[in-house]
Amino acid sequence: MKALYNQSLFSLLLLCSLLFLGSSSKLEANDKFFDYLPKYRKFNSNYQIDKIEYREKRTVIYFRFVVEEDNNVAFYSGSHPNAWYLRTPPRMRGIEVQFKLMEITDIRVNNEVKVDILKDIPEIEYEMKRGDVVTCEMHFARIPHYIRMLDLIEGADGDMDNDRFNCFDILIKTAQSPLLGKESEAQKNTQRFESTFTYLQPKTASQPLAAKEDSPKEANNTHMAEPIDYRPQAMTDLADIRCNKRVILPSISFKEDAVNFNGRVRAMQDIKTLRQYLENYPSAIIRLHGHTDIFGDDIRNLQLSRERAMAVKLELVKMGIDRDRIEILFYGGRQPLQGLEEGGVANRRVEAEAICTDQ
Repeated sequence: MKALYNQSLFSLLLLCSLLFLGSSSKLEANDKFFDYLPKYRKFNSNYQIDKIEYREKRTVIYFRFVVEEDNNVAFYSGSHPNAWYLRTPPRMRGIEVQFKLMEITDIRVNNEVKVDILKDIPEIEYEMKRGDVVTCEMHFARIPHYIRMLDLIEGADGDMDNDRFNCFDILIKTAQSPLLGKESEAQKNTQRFESTFTYLQPKTASQPLAAKEDSPKEANNTHMAEPIDYRPQAMTDLADIRCNKRVILPSISFKEDAVNFNGRVRAMQDIKTLRQYLENYPSAIIRLHGHTDIFGDDIRNLQLSRERAMAVKLELVKMGIDRDRIEILFYGGRQPLQGLEEGGVANRRVEAEAICTDQ
């Protein structure tokens, strides 16, 4: 009888311990915090991890590198074989885990925003100059509490390539770690890192983006959509903006293979009209549809069309419009205007569509 009592007591204590550990693990996994002093090894001195953010459902690596010679630099979404990924170090046998890149956000060159979210197209490429400072945020799933070290590898079979931006033995910390550091220390590390390069390009004024949480709305805010069977009219004034109908922004045009406005003063007239509409109807949102002409590489055209719509969005954000009220859709050259199916510079355009609720 005593032995049976002892056995029952032991089972009860074991169950309580397991429940406590499970509860502790869950709490630890849901802790949100920053690691301002990442610990890791790397191949070269022209890149670094600025900090690591642990969100409820994501791990975000803030990355920085300096371009050492004039070159084209590509960024890859998680579907591309050259995308970054996280893995447990090979020597950690028995815990072989990989984490696929979910998306890259806030890609900047010399502080100028180039891409808000890279997720729906395989890759984008930019022509870079020596001394350009590039920053971005890599999003992965939240790292489980039982993993204490990971490698950041650029591309399949790229772990031993000295030219890749690889980081090894990244220490995965907990919210209780005494080694997290402070934000001021991260800023000093960045200043120290950049001070070693005497040829840095000048930076633009900071363009802060809204903080991103693990929200499906943000993740799906940029995407491709289905074509339409009508030719949108040109917007001449505020009255031309109607619910769920696209209008062409006639003052916004682009030169071939370019994302800068072909005439910024004229372009700002249409953008100010959109701002006025959004201010008049605070519950409405605007969808911006980006396009290119029909010529050139399809992937490149998708990239161009997205960036053209993004150029309009960024100007609206600078004017004080909440970025969550502006959606981006893009088509490359897949939606030429009726009558211009064989080409035409007018196909290099951005359209606006008001999505109304209770107007």
